[in-house]
Amino acid sequence: MNLSTKIILSLSAFVLVALGVWGTVFYYSFMGELTEEMDETLDDYSEDIIIWSLAGEPMPYSDAVAYNTFEIREVTPEYASANNRIRYWESITYIQSQDEDVPARNRTCIFRDAQDRYYELTVSVPTVERDSISEHILKWTVILYAVLLVAIIGIAHSVVRHSLRPLDALLKWFDSYTHGDSPGSMPVETRVVEFRKLSDVAKEAVARLESRNEEQKAFIGNVSHELQTPLSVCTARIEMLLSDPDLTQSQAEQLMKIDRSIRDLSRINKTLLMIHRIENDSFPESEKIDFSVLAVEGIELYSEIYASRNIDASLDVRSGFVFEMNRQLASMLMNNLLKNAFVHGNPGSKVKVDMSSEGFSVSNEGAVPLDRDKIFTRFYRRSSDKDGSTGLGLAIVHSICQSYGLGLEYFWKSGWHIFHISVSFQNRHVLLSPET
Repeated sequence: MNLSTKIILSLSAFVLVALGVWGTVFYYSFMGELTEEMDETLDDYSEDIIIWSLAGEPMPYSDAVAYNTFEIREVTPEYASANNRIRYWESITYIQSQDEDVPARNRTCIFRDAQDRYYELTVSVPTVERDSISEHILKWTVILYAVLLVAIIGIAHSVVRHSLRPLDALLKWFDSYTHGDSPGSMPVETRVVEFRKLSDVAKEAVARLESRNEEQKAFIGNVSHELQTPLSVCTARIEMLLSDPDLTQSQAEQLMKIDRSIRDLSRINKTLLMIHRIENDSFPESEKIDFSVLAVEGIELYSEIYASRNIDASLDVRSGFVFEMNRQLASMLMNNLLKNAFVHGNPGSKVKVDMSSEGFSVSNEGAVPLDRDKIFTRFYRRSSDKDGSTGLGLAIVHSICQSYGLGLEYFWKSGWHIFHISVSFQNRHVLLSPET
């Protein structure tokens, strides 16, 4: 959930409750006023009826006044004493002139005449109009509630989106930024102090990151280059010592172990130099590469080298994958993936290469999945890795894919390690058909 959505939902929840409380209070307050006005009418009507009754004046028939009704009945002093209070209540009352039962508001009270006789007076006022008004008020309150809610949410959405445009621009800038590439100009232009500070901090952080990245690349390149000469000298001197006829067998064995270690170190150093050259775009030449041809050559090469492992390698080409890039790096990409599959596959297992116009995958059988967060990290090795593995083969693959914008993913599915190379959306313009 993004920030603007969270703000709008939070504000909407508050508005929903606030307007709901306001609508409820408004409705019941208005209905209370209507009921109070009706009770005052009942009070006046009851007072008139009592005055007419005590004065001995002629009484109107019970439903002659605006459909109001009344009933007077004589009660005992005991009943009068027990019910000597004014009571309001709701009921269904029969209106003779309308010949129907209607909802009504009633008022009951006790009064006494000059002969100390007690009477109970019940007056009723129909509430049809009040109920009709109540329905209209409820309907328009709900409509007003809905309109206000939608309007406030819409206005809040517009205001929030407009206010957060600098943040959206900054986030898009971060999304378009690729480590090692020029970040370009910062798009945030706003008067909001917090956004300006965030923009400045982001700009400084990216500049510092790029500076350190360049320093790291230069350091690795320089160290690797400087190490190459003394390593070559050591190798040459060991070969010279091994040719000494006075050398004992024990000394020769120790020198051969030293020679193997130095050669491993030299191989690691050359690999680091290669990664450094890839990351610094030292392979500008490019041409159309048919990876199905590279796959056939790689399978033949490693099937011969690792013939003793009896690995069954197969190639399934649904359609050719042709991509424009440096031939040396393309060959290195395919060969490193195939070598990884042959070296780490169990004897007698299978290696598969599946190819389509969108990319290809190299798979080998395996019982345990690899760590997806570390598999392309330099010098990453498992405890079960074979001797002689530098932990840099997949790092080279990662650098090549990153250099050309190719997608690189690792999966483990049904006992298979799968390394998948695909063309990203940005690089589809360099994806070529085999006929071109």
